[in-house]
Amino acid sequence: MIDLDFLMTTEDYVLETESFQMKGVTYYPLEWTFCGASDPTMLLTWDEERDRILIRFEQYAVFLGTIEDHSIHEEGLRNAYPIVKLKTSRFTRFAAENMGTERINTYRGELSHYVIRTFEQEFHVLAYEDPTVLDLGKVGDTGVIIEVVDEA
Repeated sequence: MIDLDFLMTTEDYVLETESFQMKGVTYYPLEWTFCGASDPTMLLTWDEERDRILIRFEQYAVFLGTIEDHSIHEEGLRNAYPIVKLKTSRFTRFAAENMGTERINTYRGELSHYVIRTFEQEFHVLAYEDPTVLDLGKVGDTGVIIEVVDEA
């Protein structure tokens, strides 16, 4: 079973982006679908045994882009984990100084910097809550996955 704990503690598991969207749905504005595998060759060859994973961040999350967008190299990111969570970082300090994150939404808790490491790039997100991670099964599974999202 793939969950957030698995992605934050399993070394050498690689993700590849299948889709990304900023949804207009309340509570889940950032949503990725990834293919994942412990062997990167499975991603390159589109092996049907690779995993499919959905990752969603809550409505107050801020998408900061990729490392290439900012050219900021963050301490603590050079590791083999697919998701890294930092309590303080250059991004969280920048957000506090320039976006007022220490003055607004303080009732939501502490802001954390999440890095999602994929085969080709890293995505950066600031969020007050851990993302929701759903294991969608193997790409080659013949079962139909239906997800109902309450848009109210």
